[in-house]
Formats: sequence, structure tokens, C-alpha cells
Amino acid sequence: MLFFLWAWLFVCLGLAIAVLGPAIPALRADFSVSLGGAGVLFTIHSLGYFGGVLYAGPLSDRYGRRIVSALGAAGLAAGMALAAFASSWPWFLGAMIPCGLGFAFVDVGLNAAIGDAVTDARRRAAAMNLLHGAFPLGTLVAPAALAIAWQSGADWRMTFIGISAFTALAGLPLITRAAKWPTQQGQRQTAKPSAIFALLREPRLAQLAALQGLYVGVELGIAGWIATYLMDEFRVTAAAGAVSTSLYWAGFLAGRPLLAWVTYRFDPAVVLVRVIMVAVVCGVIGVMAPTAVVATAAYVAAGVAICGVFPTVMALALHDRKRDAGAVTALIAAAASVGGLIWPWLAGAVADTIGLRPAMAVTAAPLLPMIYIARRLHSDR
Repeated sequence: MLFFLWAWLFVCLGLAIAVLGPAIPALRADFSVSLGGAGVLFTIHSLGYFGGVLYAGPLSDRYGRRIVSALGAAGLAAGMALAAFASSWPWFLGAMIPCGLGFAFVDVGLNAAIGDAVTDARRRAAAMNLLHGAFPLGTLVAPAALAIAWQSGADWRMTFIGISAFTALAGLPLITRAAKWPTQQGQRQTAKPSAIFALLREPRLAQLAALQGLYVGVELGIAGWIATYLMDEFRVTAAAGAVSTSLYWAGFLAGRPLLAWVTYRFDPAVVLVRVIMVAVVCGVIGVMAPTAVVATAAYVAAGVAICGVFPTVMALALHDRKRDAGAVTALIAAAASVGGLIWPWLAGAVADTIGLRPAMAVTAAPLLPMIYIARRLHSDR
């Protein structure tokens, strides 16, 4: 029951984040915003996420992972509903704040709970990849739901309402204590958010945080702009652009169970180096692609390659500081929010001034320093 509930919540996270990118063309039309202006929605969402993780970590240590996850589900459902009824662009951007806060609380609560439940390093990495495999199920469904809505004459608002309702339903078992959550054994009480950043004094945790931030910049940069890129460069329809986003996330859905098996059998640090190198090749092909089909295939392959980075980095960080699960989870999540804060917006700004091909090159650029950091992590073990 608990495994199913965690998977359900990860699906909610996937739905809420993946609907944003393919909705950009419709949002631009409804609210009359530029590419750069549309990219601000990722910045606002990430600001909410960043603020949320600073408090979600300490709260999860003090009051428990279940309560934090329940608060997150409520915030995320409310934010998506507010966005659905937005009558102006500032209103929509304002709705991204509770979306980001709720996303952060669920993310921190779930990852800390997995850290409580699994203690062995490789088993934790495998468990993280397996449960995070539910996240791309949501990211696969959300763009496809948008495409279906458009094809049937509905608009993006109905999709947002559906995601809000689905997330609210996931919160009910959390309120009713439908399943017993793992015990927080030997956990320190993280008193305040500043204690989270104190962990950056440890070089290995700082490297893992940097790796996570760069990774999320790539992940959300591609997800946020692939549909617009294909529509602008290859003149595909909005529905086809949304489907391409679904296919990108399908790479995550296929790859994470595979990475769960790989990280269980091999050193997770070595696996990180290999998959990032593959993603670099895929990113170059995506930028240089002569057709929409080639570009989509390249980004799907990139998704398969990098899908295991987030859960594997989280697992490695939790292994290093077993007694600080809440603080460590919050630190790695905060680093992730920085990538989401900067990189999708930067890609939008580049698209506005130079074009979408250079913008897609910007989304893949963090993969190069990621290789260096991953190699350092392996050599320092």
C-alpha cells in the first residue's frame, strides 16, 4: 500500500511539471507573452520550490515525512487549480508559487522517507530509481492529455483542473493514515534552514548538489522547450509538439527501471559518468537535427540516458549522511531548484534573441561540467 501511495505521489509531481512546457504556445496566445516572458513561469515555479525545500527538510525531521507530503499534495493541488482559473499572466505566475512549494514538500517528504526505509547504498539507489520511475509516468500523460484536449476542442485549463483533482485524491490517504510510514531512526532534528547550507562545507555533498542543479537545468530545459523548438524549426502542430514532450518523458519511464537494475549491480558513481557522456552525444544530435523526427529521437535517447541522475545523486547523498536525511534531501532538492530557476529561463532568453537552435544548445550545455563532477565523485571514493 505504501509503495503504491509513494508511486502515486511521484506521478502527481510528473503531471504538474510536464504540463508546463507544452502548454507554453497556448499560454502565449491567451496572455500575449513573448518566449522570454513565458520562460519566467519556470523561474517562478523554481523559486517556490527553492523556498519550499528550505522548510520541508526541517519540518520533515521534526513532524515526519507523511505530514510534509500531505501539506505538499494540498499545496500542489491548490496551485494547479489557481492556474486553471487564471485570467491574466500575473495571476498564472502567482499560481506557480504554491505549485512550486507543494512540489517541494512532496519531493522532500518522499525522498527522505525512502532514505528512512532503505539503508544499503546500492539498494537505496535502486529503490530511488524504481520509485522515481513513477514520475515519468505523469510526465508522459500530461502532454498527451493536453494534445487530446486540443484535438477534442477543449483547452489547457481542463488539463490543469484534472491534475489538481488527481493530486487532491492522492492526499486523502496521507490525511487518513492509510499506511504506516518508515521510522526515522537516529535522525537529527534540523532546527532551521541555515543548517541545510552548512552541509555544503563537505566537498562531496557540495559536488553532489552542483551535479543535481546542473542536471535539473538540462532536464527541465529540454522538457520546457522541445515542443516550441519543433514547432518553430520544423513547423509541426501544437499537438505534435506536445506528443514530442510525452515521448521525451517516455524515455525516463523506460530508463528508470533499467537504471534501478544497473545501479544495483554496478557502482552508482561509475554509472553516472557513463550515462552523462551518452546524453552529451544525444544533445548534440538534437541541436543539429535536420528533421523533427531526428530531433525527437535524440531527445528521447537523452531522456533514457540521464533519467537516473536525480534519484542516484539523491541516494549517494543520503548514504553519506544517514542521520541527516531531512537536511540532506532538502539540500539536494534546493540545488535542483537552482537549475530549474536559471536554465529554462536562460534558454527562453536565448531563443528570444538568437533563435531556438542556440537555445536548445544552451539546455544541453550543463552536461559538460556534469561529466567532470561525476568523474571527481568516482575518483574521490
